Amino acid sequence: MKKVFIIICLVFLFGCNFEKIQNKNFEEKKQNNSKILKIEDNIGKGKENLENIEEKEKKFDINKKIELKIISEFQNQKIEIPNFMFHYIEDVPKNTKDKLRYNLSYSPEKFEELLKYLDENKIETLTFWDLKEILEGKKDLPDKSVILGFDDGHLDHYTRAFPLLKKYNKKGVFFIVSSFPENDQNYMNWKQILEMQDNGQEIGGHSFSHPNLTTIDKNLLQKEILDSKKEIEEKIGKKIISFAYPIGKYNDLVLEYTKKEYLFGRTTKFGDFIDTNNLFTIPTIRINPETSIKSLEKYFTKKK
Repeated sequence: MKKVFIIICLVFLFGCNFEKIQNKNFEEKKQNNSKILKIEDNIGKGKENLENIEEKEKKFDINKKIELKIISEFQNQKIEIPNFMFHYIEDVPKNTKDKLRYNLSYSPEKFEELLKYLDENKIETLTFWDLKEILEGKKDLPDKSVILGFDDGHLDHYTRAFPLLKKYNKKGVFFIVSSFPENDQNYMNWKQILEMQDNGQEIGGHSFSHPNLTTIDKNLLQKEILDSKKEIEEKIGKKIISFAYPIGKYNDLVLEYTKKEYLFGRTTKFGDFIDTNNLFTIPTIRINPETSIKSLEKYFTKKK
């Protein structure tokens, strides 16, 4: 009887130990599986991050040159797309001593009236990226369209023009002098410029320091036109394709340098069309404080 009792106790103890071993093995297996899942998860995330980085690199390669291939339909053509040129979007008193600032200004109220007119008359605002797609046959040419260009990167472009453009779902092209952001509080900073780009506005080049480009040598032209372009691209994370000549001055050498990296050059010469044979001397219509909506209507009437 005593032997039977001892055997029963041994069997019971063995069973308990066996269960503990099984539980321990199960927990170890569970932990190992958890570690494997974590490793696989990390590998997956690493792969995902790598794919994101590769995708980002595909979207923006600062050294990759952007090309324009014009389809036959638009070769040797003058396209009716007027370019409006703005500087200050602010109310400047007519009797101010700063006559230049007054002549370069356009009030926010008038600017909003213009945007309302464009909206009501189904006139599409284009960027030079849009123009590129049109010339390549990737986008239809609208019946009525306009390019709204803003020179110099003034702070009021962000505080006054940008909110109105968003309100009416319109686009503009903002030509930036690359040495101005962060160095002069009268001009936009890079964060503001990037915000505008992220909301559909185009960023273009306008030199490094806004000189008369026809008076400087090749070394300075490199800095003013090409180096400034690269600086802007690095700041905004995107290639830029349009350049506005400071004070409208250019010559053959300036055109030569602009053509090295840009696709379009905008002048200050008067004109209401884009000549596909002369995409580096695109004319413009200067908007001044006296410009009325009535005076602009003729640019949206198709010529017979």
